[in-house]
Amino acid sequence: MNENEGIHVSEARYCLLCGCEGTLLYAGLRDRLFGAPGSWSLMRCPECQLVWLNPQPTPDDVGKLYIQYFTHQKLETPKKALAGLRKRVKASILSSSFGYEMEGSNRIMGSVLNCIGPLWEIVGGRVLWLEAGEKGRLLDIGCGNGQFLDRMRQLGWEVVGVEPDGKAVSAARERSELEVFQGSLEEAKFPDRHFDAITMNHVIEHVQDPIGLLKECCRLLKPSGKLVVVTPNIKSVGRRMFDGAWLPWDPPRHLFLFSPQALRASAERAGLVIQDLWTTAKDARWVWAASSLIRRDGALPGGTPEALGPSLRLQGLVFQAIEHGLCGQKGVGEELVLVVTR
Repeated sequence: MNENEGIHVSEARYCLLCGCEGTLLYAGLRDRLFGAPGSWSLMRCPECQLVWLNPQPTPDDVGKLYIQYFTHQKLETPKKALAGLRKRVKASILSSSFGYEMEGSNRIMGSVLNCIGPLWEIVGGRVLWLEAGEKGRLLDIGCGNGQFLDRMRQLGWEVVGVEPDGKAVSAARERSELEVFQGSLEEAKFPDRHFDAITMNHVIEHVQDPIGLLKECCRLLKPSGKLVVVTPNIKSVGRRMFDGAWLPWDPPRHLFLFSPQALRASAERAGLVIQDLWTTAKDARWVWAASSLIRRDGALPGGTPEALGPSLRLQGLVFQAIEHGLCGQKGVGEELVLVVTR
């Protein structure tokens, strides 16, 4: 066992999927968002198109990489004027596209806005593409401060979360009285075939055994259940444009990053049946803005651009529109969306 600026680490030279020795993609990377210690590299498998962090932090020291992480924040009350408009638009699309019950005026607006692809993607992502007809018991893995769970509970789901970060768990429990287990999914010891739906939104890239995690999800799903996984896409337009400055590399917290091929192979290795796999550009404008600032300044403290000039905002919107147009044919959206059953 070695140390990397106070973080206990182990060398990771070989691909998790095929055992092939990886080739060096980037070296000397540091945390550009939250100031975690260490100098890190990214390796790439020439066969599986999987990318992974090298060296890998040991399980006991992973928590040191999240001391300042954004999931510690409590759920906040949105600003009234802008939030009111957003809520009406998003509720409208939900009612039209995903079957959640809304008032008649919202349904009319939703029918119109449903024709606008990027808006459909944004709101679809807010419910992780779960339709109202699928309501039941929902598990969100890596639920952070509980924003998604709180939203889905309001839409009629019976919700429970799992989150290893104690500060994030406290935020979820204190703000919305959510049921959240602190620890790993395996430690929660849920019974077999217990959930109608399981969601992992930007979680699988953080875990040290993604295939083992997918196997545990398979055990927990009901026979008719659905697992939705969202994770960065290393084949995206943004990754190709920004190279090492691409925001979703996020060293050292992202331990594994996937291409469509690698994510499909991981799900199949776990015994899951792939229902759908696509890419989305719903967050492309934010990836553009954040990656642009990282490329310019070398870092983005806090991980979120707070004050964007009109030029950067416009560039982000144009980038999102272009990427959205390419997603269907080329699979180059910033995020992969995997839907599987057992």
